[in-house]
Amino acid sequence: MNEIDIHTHQVKSEVSIRILNIFAQDLPFLNDKSYYSAGLHPWHIGQVDPEECLESIEQAVGQKNMLAVGECGIDRLVSVDFAMQKFYFRKQIEIAKNHSKPLIIHCVRAFPELMKIKKETKSDIPWIIHGFHGNQQTALQLISHNFYFSVGQSFLTNQDKKEILNLLPPDRLFLETDDGNSSIRGIYSLAAQMLNISHENLIAIVHENFKHLFGFEKMPILI
Repeated sequence: MNEIDIHTHQVKSEVSIRILNIFAQDLPFLNDKSYYSAGLHPWHIGQVDPEECLESIEQAVGQKNMLAVGECGIDRLVSVDFAMQKFYFRKQIEIAKNHSKPLIIHCVRAFPELMKIKKETKSDIPWIIHGFHGNQQTALQLISHNFYFSVGQSFLTNQDKKEILNLLPPDRLFLETDDGNSSIRGIYSLAAQMLNISHENLIAIVHENFKHLFGFEKMPILI
């Protein structure tokens, strides 16, 4: 089995299964040989026409190789009006719910609001926190709200995160390269060392999670 990269901004030469992140303003994505996700990033709301972006996501979401909506979410470190961020995040939650697609979420210093929105929307689709880098308390709160987690290099090269990684339920764990230069194989090696399991066992765990969330057994393996 090959490693699965749940969230990446680039196609690398290594053989892996990947979900390529496409920003909504860059749709349509015409490559039917690659899995992808598409969403309106909170950073971009003031730079694009958000209504056009939502329409583009709606048009793309029916494609069989568009596996998730996102990355989308909320971020307290950017200047974009926070109420506007929440408004367009909720719009994307609605699209994802209507089409039974998981969400890939960007969240920075806004986890209480994120959990509140999840509760208010009564969403039963999977919510995946990409690039998770929170502390133990945040991890436990997110676990109690049934979130999934994706971690990458910055998390896995910080030994202080070892205890947190081992707290995350194995059946809610994914790994990613995001926009970094690390290989997904290297990311898996770091995580396997932190978890004290074999590289092959970690690949198998993430494959099962991927199958559960995305119906992998029903789809061709695209690389």
